[in-house]
Amino acid sequence: MSSKRAAWRERLKAWQKSGESVAAFCRSRGVSYAQFVYWQRVLRTQREEGVSLVPVMVEAAIAPSASALIEVALPSGVRVRVPRGCVAEAIALVRGLSC
Repeated sequence: MSSKRAAWRERLKAWQKSGESVAAFCRSRGVSYAQFVYWQRVLRTQREEGVSLVPVMVEAAIAPSASALIEVALPSGVRVRVPRGCVAEAIALVRGLSC
């Protein structure tokens, strides 16, 4: 990985931890807003290209019912709960949230 790419990856992590808006973070550190957004997009795209399928464990509900929910937990901490019959919709929603 290039040192520039590594530096931007660290800068993006610092921004996420800061709780500041992108504009405020860039202003306080003398970083170009346009460059920040560019590197955010570049690194996100790179991460998405490296995504692969991962195994999942399905835990049986204690009392299964037609109204039981399926929960998907994303690495970002976002949790999505959908009725069992809406798996295709849940997949579309998760794809939208991870963009």
